[in-house]
Amino acid sequence: MSISSQVSRTVVFRLTLFYSLFFALCVVLLLGFVYWKTAREMNRRVDQILTLEKRHFAELSQDRLPEEIERSVERDQRHVYIYGLFAPDGHHIAGNMEQLPGGIPMNGKIYEVALLARNIQADLLPSRVMIYRLGTGELLLLGHDVKQLIEFGDLMKIAFAWGGSLTILLGLVFGVLLSSRPLSRIEQIQKVCERIMLGDIKQRLPVGKRSDELDMLAAIVNRMLDEIERLMSEIKGAGDSIAHDLRTPLTRLRVLLHRAQQQLGNAPQRTMVDQAIIEVDSLLLRFRALLRISEIENKQRRAGFKTIRLSEILEQAVSLISPLAEEKSIQMSLKLAHPEPIHGDGELLIEAMINLLDNAVKFTPQGGRVEVRLTPGESGPRIDIIDSGIGIKENERGLVLNRFYRGENDMNVPGYGLGLAIVMAIVKLHGFGLELSDANPGTQVTIYCWPHSI
Repeated sequence: MSISSQVSRTVVFRLTLFYSLFFALCVVLLLGFVYWKTAREMNRRVDQILTLEKRHFAELSQDRLPEEIERSVERDQRHVYIYGLFAPDGHHIAGNMEQLPGGIPMNGKIYEVALLARNIQADLLPSRVMIYRLGTGELLLLGHDVKQLIEFGDLMKIAFAWGGSLTILLGLVFGVLLSSRPLSRIEQIQKVCERIMLGDIKQRLPVGKRSDELDMLAAIVNRMLDEIERLMSEIKGAGDSIAHDLRTPLTRLRVLLHRAQQQLGNAPQRTMVDQAIIEVDSLLLRFRALLRISEIENKQRRAGFKTIRLSEILEQAVSLISPLAEEKSIQMSLKLAHPEPIHGDGELLIEAMINLLDNAVKFTPQGGRVEVRLTPGESGPRIDIIDSGIGIKENERGLVLNRFYRGENDMNVPGYGLGLAIVMAIVKLHGFGLELSDANPGTQVTIYCWPHSI
């Protein structure tokens, strides 16, 4: 998953983006309210000016009106006023508005239209205008341009766009910055959880000094892990103690049964004693396997790690299992590369290879094949053991690595369901990876001889 998609999924980023959008909306509404109030006030003042102008011209006599209008045009240094005096037939008399505009009611009310005045500009100008009829029948047009209001509106639109965009952009930037630290913490927690899933139950989630939500959650999970470790240690200790304590009386029982077997000779009861010895041997093998797994999982054998060559390990394991394969007419092949030596326990790895090869031979029908490969890679060497046996169902490939679990296809083959558990314990001890896959037909077991997620 990409970093950008991870950031966008964090609560901090989403909340920051939400508040940024909310704040941007508030900014736009505020600017809109300011524009509305300003435009309303500017229009009110323009209308007030036009009303005062109307009163001023109403007080003048008919003969002075054209002259006063021309003087008003000349006094308008800013070129914002529009004046026009027209005869009853629409003929222009005075002012900078030379043609009576159509479509404007002549009722003395103020309207907003676009006009073209003589001394203002060559284009139509947005203006507020009133037209009313004098007592003599002449028409007087009074106007004031509102170009500044239009320009102010354009500036406000730009402010809307930039203000909203910058607010959202800053929100996104702060969202990414604020999300980076929680993401870093989550990555650390993920790595620790992966090590815990690999069997290192002593690992604990990192707890920072901020006492934020992640620290509170990490502390709760750590307390839970402490309790789980304690319970697992008690259960494991009880199981190991039972296996260890029962092994002695079972060994004594086997000795007694062996003596009885010798004394009975060819008596009819000898068959029952023989069967009892077989069952006791089976129990002793199970207890020995359980203690072996416990010894490996406790990592009491790491002191035996040294530089070893996997090619030599596989050659020894294949040579030990080859007689069993020959008895079933199974073709066993060994394809070796010669990768760089690795650091590990040679005896444990031989034991793991023997268990895997023994399973491959055991579950492969007569006349089948077992192939062993050792290949180098960029990360490290890789071991593949491929058989043409009955295979393992996809939904059982993770379960068969647990103690005592036997797949549906294994029920007719003798075994205790502990071989792969021993292999898994050895693989975890070395920090390697193990994968079960379908060989069509059969099973392919792959061991990645470098730090790998299992």
